[in-house]
Amino acid sequence: MTFSLATIRVDGTPTPVLSMDGKLYRITDLAPEVLAPNPAGGLMTVFAHWNTAEPVLQRAADDLTDGVLTCAPVNAPGLEDWLTPLQYPGKVICTGANYYDHVTQDGGHVGFTKEDNIPVFFLKPPTTTLVGQGKSVRYPVQSSKFDYELELAFVIGKRGRRIPVEQARDYVAGYTIGLDLSARDWQRHPKHLVKFDLFGGKVFDDSCPLGPGIVPARFVDDTNLQLRFRLNGELRQNANTKDMIWSVPELIARISEHVTLEPGDVVLTGTPAGVGLSTGIWTKVGDRLDGEIDGLGSLQVEIIDDHPESDGT
Repeated sequence: MTFSLATIRVDGTPTPVLSMDGKLYRITDLAPEVLAPNPAGGLMTVFAHWNTAEPVLQRAADDLTDGVLTCAPVNAPGLEDWLTPLQYPGKVICTGANYYDHVTQDGGHVGFTKEDNIPVFFLKPPTTTLVGQGKSVRYPVQSSKFDYELELAFVIGKRGRRIPVEQARDYVAGYTIGLDLSARDWQRHPKHLVKFDLFGGKVFDDSCPLGPGIVPARFVDDTNLQLRFRLNGELRQNANTKDMIWSVPELIARISEHVTLEPGDVVLTGTPAGVGLSTGIWTKVGDRLDGEIDGLGSLQVEIIDDHPESDGT
């Protein structure tokens, strides 16, 4: 039975849950042993021991479906009760320029060939950039060109370094939806010495919505997933992961040449064409962002004003 893993707030406490058939079940009720090594770690504990935790969770989901196991679901949470699934991964690694149409249409790189290039990556600090389903994203006050990027994200399930492409899928625990929000005018600031600044343009607070849940890799074909992004209900991005330049295994192999991948690490895989960089349509305070990926659900956030009184908190 297909399921996903999420974190919601229950009675004010972040609680890891298993989502199935539209209902949410506390993992402590279904399979407490998967949290036993470190109950306070939530889903980070589950992914730290993914090879042993996954079959236990799968068995619990199957038993629940077959009526062998009975368990009361938690009350349906409001959007305000959803949290980012992982609190918090050691690394959030983002991939730039990984869809052919984004590179040619949005980036203007006509005649681009995969063979003559390598993927580009950058990091986002997890504790200050990750936000969950239904949350508010503070508009970066330093920007007037605030952009969206819908991306497939995956979660690492075991530690690895210098991972061969042919073994890379063994390291993927699950998939979720990510938004790589960007301040384009700071990404390409005229006063920056080298005219390109991924720190200013990519790593501001709330710049990486993630969720709603994580679907185990066994249920997902990452080579053929449709992505749809809507801004205030209007379709702005509509593409398929088959148009990626570098595949998930190729990204893992390249990343692990430079850094050790650890359980719970999150990798965003790049965005297709249709972003504001090419259309000139930027997000503003009050906008609703909705990213949808086949089989993974829908991730929704709203842009709010960044009030001065929040400084220093």
